[in-house]
Amino acid sequence: MNFGVAIIEGYRDIWAHKLRSFLTVLGVVFGVSSLATMFAITAGQAHSMRQFLEQSGDLEKIRIDAIPPPPSELSRAEISPGLTYNDVVALRKASPLIAWVSGTSEQGMWVSKGSEGLEVNVVGADPDFFFRDKHRMAAGRFINQVDVDRKGFVCVLGSRVWEPIFGTIDAAMGKTLNLGGLNFKVIGCLPPYMTQEAEKQVALGVADKQKARRAERGVSAKRARIWDPFPWKNHLVIIPISTMQATFKSAAVSKGLDTGPDRSLSSLQVGINDINQMQTATEQVVNTLRQTHRGIQDFEILRSQDEIDRIDGEVQRIRLSGALIAGIGLLVGGIGIANIMLASIVDRIREIGIRRAVGARPHDIFIQVMMESFLLALFGAMLGILTTLALVYFLDEIAQIPVRPILEPLACIVSFSFALFTGIIAGLYPALKASSLRPVEALKFE
Repeated sequence: MNFGVAIIEGYRDIWAHKLRSFLTVLGVVFGVSSLATMFAITAGQAHSMRQFLEQSGDLEKIRIDAIPPPPSELSRAEISPGLTYNDVVALRKASPLIAWVSGTSEQGMWVSKGSEGLEVNVVGADPDFFFRDKHRMAAGRFINQVDVDRKGFVCVLGSRVWEPIFGTIDAAMGKTLNLGGLNFKVIGCLPPYMTQEAEKQVALGVADKQKARRAERGVSAKRARIWDPFPWKNHLVIIPISTMQATFKSAAVSKGLDTGPDRSLSSLQVGINDINQMQTATEQVVNTLRQTHRGIQDFEILRSQDEIDRIDGEVQRIRLSGALIAGIGLLVGGIGIANIMLASIVDRIREIGIRRAVGARPHDIFIQVMMESFLLALFGAMLGILTTLALVYFLDEIAQIPVRPILEPLACIVSFSFALFTGIIAGLYPALKASSLRPVEALKFE
């Protein structure tokens, strides 16, 4: 028997028992759809995490944190100045691989305009801070080098500052804001930074409805407790770093003596031109800091790639556990196919005996039964993929789950192939049993 005839015969047998065949493939349908949908959800989670890193500007940068020196260097640790603005200057000259260097000096302050005020994080920064966190301007301009050189009393406001104090960007631009008892002119406003899911809620009008309900309850924007995924980009005021160090950190006391303005940094980050050169750039950063810190290793290098590897590892573990659970569903579907095929063989023993009597060989019977099992799995796999498309649409458009599922072609291929493999395995035993029947005994069967 050739495969073309086997396919036709298998299709006829399936069509002759339409209800039984449909109920049989349901297990495969559920198994395929659950496996592919699980892959879509985890792919959406991975994409959301990566997008979060991209929005926070973490993919192409190196973070440098101050740490205690190792025990072997404790005796001479005092010769290191620690993280200072001198590191920023040195790193900018260190390598062409470095795109930008941003050092910040931060301090919590009370920010107010008349009777409206709140506690915020005031960041002393230079122009490179704009690239560090991938900022965008909603209005006005960012801090420039002239502001830094002149120690200007100017500021840029995050959305969680200008909105509760001024209400709108237009009302904030050009106005004076009191920071720590001193007046600063607002020269720019940043837009609200949101995740992809939050932007989707805004587009659907969900955010406006929530805001209207808060207004009806008398909850102001300042008092509203709203989860902010980017607090370091929304809840801040940016001023020139020179102004921060000269005005708010004008004294650094060491051993009881005033050594002048405190040039220490709260954070230091370096942007890389080419992410493929991350390792080389990291080595150059370490060598430069070893020189500015006089050989003391009182700093730690943290790279975004480490975070990406951690995220990928978590996603893979989620996929593995989900695949095992969905695989059980496919296994149940395969058992259903095997059970129905065994029952079908019992119903067709005389037919098998007649075919053997007129010249059919054992492997012809084997191929026919295997083809029928394969076709059941094939139909189940195709219906499973269609069900997956419907489920993904339902989750995204109707249920509107927080993380948008992403159905990748590879997930469909893996789920489809696994279903076909399950059908082949499920048909092996029934096919072997049918092909081993003796013609005389089969013809005698009632």
